[in-house]
Amino acid sequence: MGIPGSLRRIGGLVLVVLGIVGMCCALYAQTDSRTITIRLLDSQTGQPIVPIPGDNGISVIVNENSANPRLTARANAQGVWDVRVPADVTQVQFDTPAGPDGFGYVFCDASKFKPASPPVYLVADILSAGAEPNNHCSKRFAQAKPGEIIFFVRRPNWRERLPM
Repeated sequence: MGIPGSLRRIGGLVLVVLGIVGMCCALYAQTDSRTITIRLLDSQTGQPIVPIPGDNGISVIVNENSANPRLTARANAQGVWDVRVPADVTQVQFDTPAGPDGFGYVFCDASKFKPASPPVYLVADILSAGAEPNNHCSKRFAQAKPGEIIFFVRRPNWRERLPM
């Protein structure tokens, strides 16, 4: 005895709806997977640097020779910065946000003797494994999760605060 035609149509409709729901979930997961979370930690204490009120975000420089060369990471509800990275972006560089005294923080990923040019990070590496640049200011270390980059930062010294 076969399945009646109306049950067959209902079953087919249920399968179509489930397929559409599955594709929507997959598309949402794919869209969300291009978000990079940026955490800043104090190089001496290891405590998180939280955005100050009125924080304008962290400037993210994208691919060289890009038509849209900058993105802005905004603070989320957990007090860290998130940036949605378009699919055509393969490399990023980060600027630090302003600190409570009006000066930007200083990244600890470059030694004192190197010129301060922001390093380039591959988006694919950050998304797949996370990134923790070196901390040349102290011996502290933090382990990043996939999709996360952790920077150790410090406040600028008096020489770095002088006008240029």
